[in-house]
Amino acid sequence: PQPTPPTVAIEHGGRSGPAPLPTPRGDKKLQRHQYQQCRSRLQPNQLLVLMDFTSVYLTPRIGHSMNSTVVQDCIVVLEWVESGARRRINLDYLCGADSNNNDYFFVLHVWLKLFRDHQLNERFTALHIWTDGGPHHFKTRYCQWMWHWMSTTLFDKKPIIHNFFASYHGHSLADSHAASIKRVLKSQYNTSQLQRFSPTISALYWGPGNAADFAALLSHACSDTQVHVFSDIDRDPALKPHVSHVDAIKSQHCLIYAAGTCAASIDSVSASAVSFSFSLITHK
Repeated sequence: PQPTPPTVAIEHGGRSGPAPLPTPRGDKKLQRHQYQQCRSRLQPNQLLVLMDFTSVYLTPRIGHSMNSTVVQDCIVVLEWVESGARRRINLDYLCGADSNNNDYFFVLHVWLKLFRDHQLNERFTALHIWTDGGPHHFKTRYCQWMWHWMSTTLFDKKPIIHNFFASYHGHSLADSHAASIKRVLKSQYNTSQLQRFSPTISALYWGPGNAADFAALLSHACSDTQVHVFSDIDRDPALKPHVSHVDAIKSQHCLIYAAGTCAASIDSVSASAVSFSFSLITHK
C-alpha cells in the first residue's frame, strides 16, 4: 500500500516531530538482491537510475601551473524498457575548475539537467534511484528534500524512490562504467609513457589535463557515453533550503516521495513504511 505521510511542515525555527523512522537491517546481500529485483521487474513507464561519484586524477603536462588536478565525475546510468527492449544510457557529468566539488549543488544541477534533457516527467511515471550512502551529497537532508521538491514540482507528484546500496558495494552498472573510465585513463597514461621514452617524437602526448580534455577522451573512447562539463555551478546559498534535521535519515535504505508525501522503509520491498516530514526553517 502507498504510504500516506503528512505534507511538508513550515515552521519558524525548531523541528517537526515525525514518528521514529524504522531501523534498517543493513544487509549488503539483501540490498544487492533488491536492486536486481527492481531491475528485473522494471516496467515500460519506469526509469531505473544509478548514480555514483568517482574522482578522476589527471596529470597535466610538466611545466604547467598545476602539476595535477582532480575532476569530480558524477556517473549516471539510465535504464528503461521501450518496445520490449531494454535501453541504457551512460552519462558523465564533470566539474570544471570553478565548480569542482561533489556537493548538494552539483547533484541539484545534474538532476535539473536530467529532467530538462531527457524529459523525465513526460516519459515516465516513476523514478527508481539507486546510490551508495554518500554522506556529503546523497544521504543528507538537503538531497532528500530535493527529491521531495522534484516529485512535487517537476514530476507531477509521481513517485521518486531513493534506494541505497552499502558503500563500496561494487555491483551496479555505475560501478562497471567507472571501471571502464579507469581502463581508458590507464591506457592513455601508458600511451603517454611510451611517447616520452621515444626521443624522435617532438610533440609529446601527456594525456588529459583538465575536465574538457577528459570529456573529449570519454566521448571518443566510450561510444555509449554522453559527457557534459559544468564550467560553472551556481552555489547561491538561496538554492540550499534551510531544512531541519530528520531523525535517523542516514541509517535508512529506502526513502519514498510521492503524492506530496514522504516515507522511509527498512528496504525497498517492505510492505511497511513510516511517514516523516521536512521542516523548512524560516527566520522572522
